[in-house]
Amino acid sequence: MPPRPRVTKEQITDAAFRLVRERGEDALTAKALAAEAGCSTQPIFWYFSGMAEVAAAVTARARALFSERLRQKRQGVNPFKTVGLNYIAFAKEETNLFKLLYMSKGRVPDSLLDDENTPFAVDVIVNEKGISEEQAKRVFRELWLFSHGIATMAATGTASFEEEDIDEMLTDVYQGVLKEIRKQERT
Repeated sequence: MPPRPRVTKEQITDAAFRLVRERGEDALTAKALAAEAGCSTQPIFWYFSGMAEVAAAVTARARALFSERLRQKRQGVNPFKTVGLNYIAFAKEETNLFKLLYMSKGRVPDSLLDDENTPFAVDVIVNEKGISEEQAKRVFRELWLFSHGIATMAATGTASFEEEDIDEMLTDVYQGVLKEIRKQERT
């Protein structure tokens, strides 16, 4: 019977998450993970079938953190704008996790509307503006594309915006899309 590992699966997952959070997904190697967890590589492969399974555990934890952050309320800010502001804030504050979730090839959903957080955001729009689900999906898609552009620039350091400027831009785009939807309803 092999000796029992001194580290737990949870400790290895925690170490992998820290490693990706601090240094990015490319830093997640068996050797780097063993060093971060304070063990040899043997316990890693005792608990996980390979590094792909470790990466999947890190991605699941990153998605859970992202979902939590996306839903945080902001005092005095309408709920849908809050979603956009939180999305961009996550990209600024958790750059490596944002890149893992939304800038890694093969990790982004096939369709924007397939993301697990989309129903939450669409429901916020439907409840706030009293529009149809299809119209809300359109608002979400257009505002998400705008927000994703700002978030990507924040995550890559290619541009920086003050939160007040982002707030104003999100309002302008949101109101513009809603205005266009209402205009199309009248015709």
